[in-house]
Amino acid sequence: MDALILSRNVAIYSTRRLTEAFRARGRRAVVMDPASISVRLPGDPGLFTDGGSPLPLPRVVVPRIGHGITDHALAVLRRLETAGVPLTAGSGAVRDSRDKMCTLERLAAAGLPVPRTVLLLSPSGIDWAVEAVGGPPVVMKFLSGTHGVGVFLVESLESARSLLEALWEMGRNVLVQHYVGGTAGHDLRFLVVGDRVPAAIRRHAPPGTFRANLHLGGRAEPLDPDPDLVHLALAAARALDLGIAGVDILEGEEGPLLLEVNSSPGLEGIEEATGVDVAAEIVDAALCVASGGGL
Repeated sequence: MDALILSRNVAIYSTRRLTEAFRARGRRAVVMDPASISVRLPGDPGLFTDGGSPLPLPRVVVPRIGHGITDHALAVLRRLETAGVPLTAGSGAVRDSRDKMCTLERLAAAGLPVPRTVLLLSPSGIDWAVEAVGGPPVVMKFLSGTHGVGVFLVESLESARSLLEALWEMGRNVLVQHYVGGTAGHDLRFLVVGDRVPAAIRRHAPPGTFRANLHLGGRAEPLDPDPDLVHLALAAARALDLGIAGVDILEGEEGPLLLEVNSSPGLEGIEEATGVDVAAEIVDAALCVASGGGL
């Protein structure tokens, strides 16, 4: 096969569009659920299908890894790397982008602007954490998650205490983050492919909410971004070692802030809003990687 797309569901819009783009270039792409691939040690590559047959190695792998299966999928990616198969996103980059605190740490270490953030180790630290990020209101987030799930706007210190206690009872790790005034209900999404940003959108939240994720009913409009913001998005993707990424930016009163870097950005909203064939951009980059080029 020319390409292996690791995705939980072939019917997902982004997966389907990538498959179509490979086909349009006369290339055969196979979609496999990472959960259907077994990893065996020792062995090279030590990857098998559900039926126990050795997995044929593709020319390139395009990971579309969901949060629910990250650990198993990372094991699959590591074995593919060991076998020398080119990937559009390596296991380390996927792992770090799946952890919100790790993402922010890598961005900050690269000297890039991020919101003030505290990772709590004890419920007794909530008062200090809220003040450390600028006082209420604050944003509280699960350490991992996507589509805006597990993100809460907390208006008071008392509410922060109550929410943290409830989340810790559920065994969830929580970030406390500065609430960037003036950005409620909208953010910017940049689609990075290599050293380019072929598409960007401004996302708007539904009335009465502050999360602009399209999966939560938000709407998108095409964005002709400032070159400085394009440079920032490219730098963020490089900081996470990602050649293909969705980079989310907030335009704060004191300047832009990097919010998240997604290694498996959704394509539906940005393609519909901009008319850009983002899937084709990604596939062309993947075929370049397969030929020994870089992103």
